Amino acid sequence: MKILSKYIFKKCLLNTTMLLFAFAVIYTIVTAIPELGDVGKGNYTTLSMFVYLGALLPGYIYLLTPLAVLIGVMTTMLGLVKNSEYAIMRTSGISLKDITHVLAIFGIFFTFITFALGEVIAPSASHFAKLYKLNKLNQQVSTELSSGVWSKDGEHSIINIKQINQNDSQNISGVQIFNFTENQQLQRYITASSGHYNSNQHAWELEGVTIYNYFGYKISIAKPTNYSWPSTIDPSYFNVLVVSPEDMPALGLIQYIKHLKTNNQATNRHEIALWSKLLYPIACISMAFIAIGFIPNNGRNINLSAKLFVGILIGITFFFSNKLIGYMAVLFDWNAILSATIPTVILFAAGWIVILKKEA
Repeated sequence: MKILSKYIFKKCLLNTTMLLFAFAVIYTIVTAIPELGDVGKGNYTTLSMFVYLGALLPGYIYLLTPLAVLIGVMTTMLGLVKNSEYAIMRTSGISLKDITHVLAIFGIFFTFITFALGEVIAPSASHFAKLYKLNKLNQQVSTELSSGVWSKDGEHSIINIKQINQNDSQNISGVQIFNFTENQQLQRYITASSGHYNSNQHAWELEGVTIYNYFGYKISIAKPTNYSWPSTIDPSYFNVLVVSPEDMPALGLIQYIKHLKTNNQATNRHEIALWSKLLYPIACISMAFIAIGFIPNNGRNINLSAKLFVGILIGITFFFSNKLIGYMAVLFDWNAILSATIPTVILFAAGWIVILKKEA
């Protein structure tokens, strides 16, 4: 039994790994096409592009791992049926319970891998990728300071933004602008309490503004009602700096939810993201169980391709329904725990029912 268990596990692992590799190749080809438009800007070379895409890869692998587990297990088991290996295993005394046990271990193995990808590797790699591309495009930026985001704006200006609205990067607060002469002498210093982007004027409309103009040893101070700040920086620049809840690790989400509650702010979107993060890896076990339902006793008069196609549809349906329910939960303010658990629980229950029917 141990030899057969290792054989099934290794076959499933090989097929699943090959699928993940295929997904990675497809992702690289598809995402490289629009990225080619940025190649040549600043220091952003073809090599830089592949480093950037490679750093984003763990996030995509994380999302597609449950689907890869389903297809990997199905192709393995259907291959065993087609080659009559499955029938030989069953006649030699291997029960469906034994096979289920092996596939459950396989699902748990990939559950830990998926969790590690989503909690440790993907968030760090994604953050690195975004800042790496900005730096290669000669858009120097620092986000590691408690004082907020620091960035160059053209050749003679440096900006500091204390806070960027996480839900809408067109709104910012705590703005500081430092304008320098060609001799690196401070020429103008502007502070603003808040600002929003005017897409028609391609400029930031600042409020609560104070302008300090420096003329040698003299300083003039102005406090206009509002101030239009023409800048090379638009909201798309900040989109790469604002981390969406779905891209944050669970520990980071827990800490941020506490912060939001302390400030009496809405937490539903972040709570849904948290529970989804915790439960999504378990889908690997459910997918392995679902695959058992597509195993025929023999390969005669069985359309194996059709079974594989239906299984893939189930995996894709789970992936998109999980996303859809998450978006609807945020939109209609549904209960975070229920919204996050419904897709995974339904899939797990379906997998368990499939096993019970096969054993009956």
